[in-house]
Amino acid sequence: MGYEPAEIPEKILTHNLYGIEIDERAGELAAFALTMKARAKQRRFFNKGVKPNICVLENVHFDEDELKDYMDFVGRDLFTAPLQTTLRQFEEADNFGSLIRPEVTDAGEILRTLEAKDVSGQLFLYATHQKVLQALRQADCLSQKYHVVVANPPYMGGKGMNGRLGKWLKENYADVKSDLFSAFIVRNTELSLPKGQLGFMTPFVWMFISSYEKLRNFLINKKTITSLVQLEYSGFDGATVPICTFTIENDHNPNYRGGYVRLSDFKGAAIQGPKCLEIIRAARKAGK
Repeated sequence: MGYEPAEIPEKILTHNLYGIEIDERAGELAAFALTMKARAKQRRFFNKGVKPNICVLENVHFDEDELKDYMDFVGRDLFTAPLQTTLRQFEEADNFGSLIRPEVTDAGEILRTLEAKDVSGQLFLYATHQKVLQALRQADCLSQKYHVVVANPPYMGGKGMNGRLGKWLKENYADVKSDLFSAFIVRNTELSLPKGQLGFMTPFVWMFISSYEKLRNFLINKKTITSLVQLEYSGFDGATVPICTFTIENDHNPNYRGGYVRLSDFKGAAIQGPKCLEIIRAARKAGK
């Protein structure tokens, strides 16, 4: 069943497109850009009151007593051990971001149950209720439910991390702790559904350096690299970084024939795109 063209921007922003951020300003800019893009396609879009699904992760902290009182009021049966753990996983959300793995697996269902609870008359529980809902919204955003995940994850080696982040990464992502971007690659596959599609832009050092061997094994033996383009060091104007862009399928398919392009011999940002397309067209023409 088709949709009217005027309905499409609203439906995409409401049902299909999601974003996760730790920086409030970046989240606002992303929401603004999406809103303006939708407005360009639908003149009356501003009148609809549609807000993009941008989840800005916030720190959520509970005192022991306030959570006990809240559970007594709402009903302790709902608050399983995984849920109680999850509610406390966001105390450093601005530090760990979407690397946080919520312990609870049905955050969306629990969220809807608690949203239906009326605590408006409970003066001392209302603030706790709002924090619980915020934590569950964040846990729901970080659940495995996405068909497509696209990311340009942060690049940061151990020397650039604060002490708490470095320690936490070793405890939770021991195999890929060399750099934040490698941990994000693994984490994003957990956000994607089985056979989901993922796209990344990251440093290409993971292909060559021994400290990324476990990441390579993970991608090669457990996932499927469907395409990869290794850019030249000056592949972007104003930046000299070892960058690659690649896509993977969230499944292991050893018989898949992907497409791989190396642009290291072509200097300068302006030539990267044209040369990449030229190579792809030549490969197609040759039947590869």
